[in-house]
Amino acid sequence: YIDDNCSFARLGDVKYYPPYKRYFPTDQTKLLALWDEIGLPHEERKQIYGPVIPFIGFDVNPNAMTISINDDRKRDLINKVRDFAKAGKRRSLKDFQSLAGHINWSLAAFPLLKPALSAVYAKMAGKSLPMASIRVNNAVRNELLWFAKHADDSDGIFLLKSIAWDPTAD
Repeated sequence: YIDDNCSFARLGDVKYYPPYKRYFPTDQTKLLALWDEIGLPHEERKQIYGPVIPFIGFDVNPNAMTISINDDRKRDLINKVRDFAKAGKRRSLKDFQSLAGHINWSLAAFPLLKPALSAVYAKMAGKSLPMASIRVNNAVRNELLWFAKHADDSDGIFLLKSIAWDPTAD
């Protein structure tokens, strides 16, 4: 992601960028002009800004200093986890890996829920056949349901304690 760049801009500090026929934050417009001058390609669809910025499936709110998962994605994840954890189920190694990957992705917004993967990883240990059937035992079920409950209750992660800050102050 060589062309990914993040910065801060005051609300209303925008400048028109003719190639895209849109307004962008002034510093972003200057960066795009520099990239044009040196021939670095960029795409309009990747030029995002606003109070909440979508980034690899997360909602990053620089004003509230939070990272969260939007409600639809969060609901889908929680439903998938609860369905996986149903009593008496057997799942393939591939299904275990898929669920572990999905939960692992969500840990950027729910870092304190990492323990929920302990039993899942223990069940996958030493297995290599993708379609091998693995029983969803009580340890896996309990940890997954614990994850679902706490993810459902979570608003995401707060990155910093909010303090008064003025980017123009010395």
